[in-house]
Amino acid sequence: MSMRKRLQIPVGDQECSHFQAAARRAGLPLAEWARRQLREKADEVLGRSALDPRQALALLETLEAPVAPVERMIEESVAGRYP
Repeated sequence: MSMRKRLQIPVGDQECSHFQAAARRAGLPLAEWARRQLREKADEVLGRSALDPRQALALLETLEAPVAPVERMIEESVAGRYP
């Protein structure tokens, strides 16, 4: 990943110490720890990126939506629009 942009975020002394302690505990430099935290939060807010096919099917199954062969669903859709 090319890192050509910088974010400058003002933080207080106490907050900075808190972040540094968390990064140390994770065994990471502060910049990498912050990148990971920001990335994780962005994914959480925006929704995770692409699911693999098995995950997508599992998610669809939880919706309990009506499922039928595509041809039948198209026929029902057309019939409903043009009675």
